[in-house]
Amino acid sequence: MRFRYRHPVFAAALVLIAAVAGLSAEEPAAQLPAPPIELVRKAIENEMRNPKSSRYYMWMDCVVRPKGSQTKLMVKTPDGVIARLIAINNKPLTPEQRKDDDNRIDRLLDPAKMREKAKQQKEDEQHSQRLLRALPVAFNYAYAGSETTPQGHNVVKLDFSPNPNFVPPDHETQGYQGMKGQVWIDTHVMRLAKLDGTLFRDVDFGWGLLGRLHKGGRLIIEQGDVGNGHWDTTRMELRFDGRVLMLKHLHLEVTETEWDFRPVPKMTVQQALEMLRKSGDQLASAPAEAARAVSE
Repeated sequence: MRFRYRHPVFAAALVLIAAVAGLSAEEPAAQLPAPPIELVRKAIENEMRNPKSSRYYMWMDCVVRPKGSQTKLMVKTPDGVIARLIAINNKPLTPEQRKDDDNRIDRLLDPAKMREKAKQQKEDEQHSQRLLRALPVAFNYAYAGSETTPQGHNVVKLDFSPNPNFVPPDHETQGYQGMKGQVWIDTHVMRLAKLDGTLFRDVDFGWGLLGRLHKGGRLIIEQGDVGNGHWDTTRMELRFDGRVLMLKHLHLEVTETEWDFRPVPKMTVQQALEMLRKSGDQLASAPAEAARAVSE
């Protein structure tokens, strides 16, 4: 998922997003390890060894919030991810909205603006990876069943719950102590196919000084092979309530769907913007595609 890390109360969601959105492994697992923790460790090792940053794709992204939805065409470049707005509430943009969004992305032609954007994206990724490394020690895992995919892959379901011996090294990983749920691991390629986590109690950040997430918050992440052996996030749901700095109310309610991944060549920002305009104008006339993708 491509969320900007803004404050520590995002950590509980962000770490689990990172666990699913970033895993990458080329070789299939030769044998299912007996201890379930080994499956998790292998997946984390694969993520650290095979980052997705070297792959370039264009894809569709639709984010639905209580006030409506936005559908964007996304493209990854060596300088970062760029997005162009295609539809609002599954309707084409008005001329005024199109002008505003084009002005927004045109500002990225300023190298300083693009460097700022890329810096934030890189910091988000590094932050996610730091949290990701703690997963094998932060939770206990237990086998909870298995199934076979249409492709013939074995998928193992694991229950996870907080490891009572885990001592959070910082205020952000305190969130691990209040999360439990299930993960589904495709053992053919050692990938996390799905994660469903719920806060079973309130979770404080910064030892209660920075914020709190309330009991009942939930995160669901799904990912799969989107082509050419490239795995990526295809669906994410976030439902969290809490407080920031113990004063401001926090409400996260968002569903993000990603589809139609297509490999693209390595491009400059200028080339990427030209591709976004050309492809985006064609897609803008068919907003029903966004509605179809979100409803599936």
